[in-house]
Amino acid sequence: MSSSVDDELVWTIHVMAMPFTVRMRGVPDRDVAERAVRAFADDLADADLLFSLWRPDTPMAQVALGTGSVEDAPREIREVLALAEEWRAHTGGAFDARLRRRAAARLPVEYPEGAPDPTGIVKTWAVARALAHLEEAAARSWMVDAAGDVCVGGEGVWTVGIADPTLVGDPHGSRPVGAVGLGHPARAMATSGVAQARDHVWDPETGEPARHYLQVTVVGDDLIACDAWATAIVAGGPRTLASAVEHGVAALAITAERSGGGFEAVVTPAWPDEDA
Repeated sequence: MSSSVDDELVWTIHVMAMPFTVRMRGVPDRDVAERAVRAFADDLADADLLFSLWRPDTPMAQVALGTGSVEDAPREIREVLALAEEWRAHTGGAFDARLRRRAAARLPVEYPEGAPDPTGIVKTWAVARALAHLEEAAARSWMVDAAGDVCVGGEGVWTVGIADPTLVGDPHGSRPVGAVGLGHPARAMATSGVAQARDHVWDPETGEPARHYLQVTVVGDDLIACDAWATAIVAGGPRTLASAVEHGVAALAITAERSGGGFEAVVTPAWPDEDA
């Protein structure tokens, strides 16, 4: 479904069990833009059919169950699992795409502990793969909000709010705790935390739910990298945040809620000064 405000067209898509919002400015042909967004949505739906762990019949579920091999899986499965391994190595093990026992117990399919689970990176991988469809709209600029992970393209700057880490549910209309200008050079932002889905990020050292930070936001030029680092920092805590500093990652980690309102936070040196 699309709507229009002045020069901006807005579509909301529900796929992969979450909402995606596409915004475009300066669209020369609305019908072409509509087709581009439908193709974008179809690509995301195709990714869900490959990777969902909520049904036992998807290729990813079969690999996780051990009834199918990685070698015989579709190319996309092999690509994403390899990508997850690359990020596990790059973050010193903090990004760990394996099912923990308590996480597996929440799924309707009975998976073994330690089964491959690239859920932490599939969404942004799928978005990055599908972005070529949006370019066909030839909009002056565009923005995709993938349930809190955001990327932009084209001209100008988009101001994107950072959601309150204590808010459960759709943050639309609520007051953000900060804002980031995305355009050039930073074109992506990803946020990971415990508000929307409690106990879904696990400390790789203890195997317990991560409690280091309420929320971590990362901005950069690559959506997948932002997503991986945000998840890794939530999981690994100060040790991984220090590694992110060494890699020049721009991150904001919310550490606690103040009793009088607001939040305590730490930022890496690469975080934009005006938003620190």
